[in-house]
Amino acid sequence: MVYSRMRRFSFIALAFTLAFIAGGIVGFGPLPNAHAATNTQSPACIQYGAFGKSVSYIEAVNRGYFVQEGVSVCYNQVTSSSQQISSLLSGQYNMISSTADNAVDQDVNNGQSIQIIGGIDQGASLDLVVNTSLGINTIHDLEGKAILVDAPDSGFVIALEKIMAENGMYVNQDYTLNAVGGSKIRYQDMVAGQTATGAPAYATMLAAPYIEQAQANPNLSDIAKLSWYTAPYQGTSIALTRSYAQQNGTTVIKFLTAMIMGSMYAANPNNQSVVIADIANSDAVSTQIAANIYRDTEVNTATGENVNEQVNQQGFVNTITLRQEFGGFNTTVNSTQLAQPGPNAIYNNQYWQAAYYNAQKQMQ
Repeated sequence: MVYSRMRRFSFIALAFTLAFIAGGIVGFGPLPNAHAATNTQSPACIQYGAFGKSVSYIEAVNRGYFVQEGVSVCYNQVTSSSQQISSLLSGQYNMISSTADNAVDQDVNNGQSIQIIGGIDQGASLDLVVNTSLGINTIHDLEGKAILVDAPDSGFVIALEKIMAENGMYVNQDYTLNAVGGSKIRYQDMVAGQTATGAPAYATMLAAPYIEQAQANPNLSDIAKLSWYTAPYQGTSIALTRSYAQQNGTTVIKFLTAMIMGSMYAANPNNQSVVIADIANSDAVSTQIAANIYRDTEVNTATGENVNEQVNQQGFVNTITLRQEFGGFNTTVNSTQLAQPGPNAIYNNQYWQAAYYNAQKQMQ
């Protein structure tokens, strides 16, 4: 599967190379130039806020690709999507990795100028986990219970609502939400069996690298996957404010170039043992759990990490459609139109195009 994945994107690489030689991708105007962008110096440290470390990020660090690109990245463990977005808008964070749904929500509902510039996963292992030690074994055991979520309007909540609705369960009718924070916090609460306030931790939605840790816990059970009902789904994505991108074009491209090279390295089956060891060390998990993370993110091409950090276009449409299906917008939107990339759109793929071209040259 990985080999076919690499062959497929070798063809795409050739197509992009020809497009660049011709002067850019038709329809999107001139591309940012990695050697002639707005800023003249990279910031001392790119403040990067994330819920977890993607495999591409882990390899970009461990293989020295950020250093090779001349950028320094400071990783920030976020506590919730609300805190993450607030920190991005205030300038505390320069870039974030967050579900694409959160960027769309902020743009459409709150008028915030946030852009997606790359895709990390397409719903990788986005699963509903329950606590069997509290007597929860099926979806219908959650009737009358509170399910742990990041924030009431975050992207994972929409995914949760989809799974529950497909099983005849509806929020505020059959179950409620308990907003406690980001994935790491919710995983820790599930292991403890209760939240910091003592509320029972009956269930939550988790993705890599926490879902694999939950699957290894005898008291936790993975009972449903979003991919059973919606796939592909553009999940974790790289986002920033338009103003930061416009003022720091070179830095943005260099950051993405390193992330793409990390993705390319991880996708090469010849590097499997090294990547698994890197995951184990970075996430402080056993080799077996690291191997499961590798399986879910690198081998499972249907729901794993996006090849070369590229947004899955149909997945992005599906993400927007899903939010609209559950009343997540204050207006009616056209999912296909809203997902179309462009310099002033929610999804701006021009930085990715330039970074992909650079990464291809350097990884040859």
